[in-house]
Amino acid sequence: MAKKKTIKKSKKIKSPLLTPELDVNKIKPKKQKTLTSDLIKTGVPGLDDVLKGGIKRNLSVLLSGGPGTGKTILAMQFLLEGAKRGEPGLYMLYDNEERFVEYAKTLGIDFEPYIKKGLIYILKQPIIGMISTLAEPIEIIKKKKIKRVVLDSLTMFSYVYVNDEREYRKSIVKFLENMKDVTLFATSESTGATMDELNFRAEDFLFDGVIFLAKIRQEASFERVLHVSKMRGQNHKIDIYPLFIEQGGVTVYPDQLPFALIAQDNKKSENKKTK
Repeated sequence: MAKKKTIKKSKKIKSPLLTPELDVNKIKPKKQKTLTSDLIKTGVPGLDDVLKGGIKRNLSVLLSGGPGTGKTILAMQFLLEGAKRGEPGLYMLYDNEERFVEYAKTLGIDFEPYIKKGLIYILKQPIIGMISTLAEPIEIIKKKKIKRVVLDSLTMFSYVYVNDEREYRKSIVKFLENMKDVTLFATSESTGATMDELNFRAEDFLFDGVIFLAKIRQEASFERVLHVSKMRGQNHKIDIYPLFIEQGGVTVYPDQLPFALIAQDNKKSENKKTK
């Protein structure tokens, strides 16, 4: 009688490419860092609520608005907040430094103690030939380990390249590239009369964030408002909020609606009913 051949079971070879079956119950979710840990405070009461905690470090933010809307004051508060937290700041402007510091003091914003401590530097920039003098602010940023920068205003670039839109954009891009290691606030003039008539300009698309400030007419008076149009890489509220300039600077009221807008909406509703 022939012997039965015994078939040896081949040993299972564990391939490094194959992964073992996972027990879903044993999988522990990885802890994710909260976005708020990377946010810095703006120093503007109410604005951090609109931004859901603050602004991401090293973003470039454009403050766009007409005259008297609070752009410069908001930028002052941003720089002062950094100084209070030990973050050196640089304010670039084409105004006289002494006059600027005195103006800030009338608003309850005192830069002098922080200038003496070396936490705030003010650099006057000439309007003509501004691009050729970028070496000076860059040197200050590196030497003094600047964390926050304010450029007041972006209009400086438009004066240099008044008839050349392409060169104007290139100059802004070059400037932003040099500011990639700091958190930048820059002011700019907007051309729209109201929030509904804003005309987007070239610089609006070059910055990481854009905050619009405007004045809305309410019969014989005006009301200041603020709207965060975009803020790259973070969530934020997108409504229009009332803004007041008070002693100490700008205050945003995220829990209120602008009275002027409410009045405008009511007027539109009444006009529709009468038609």
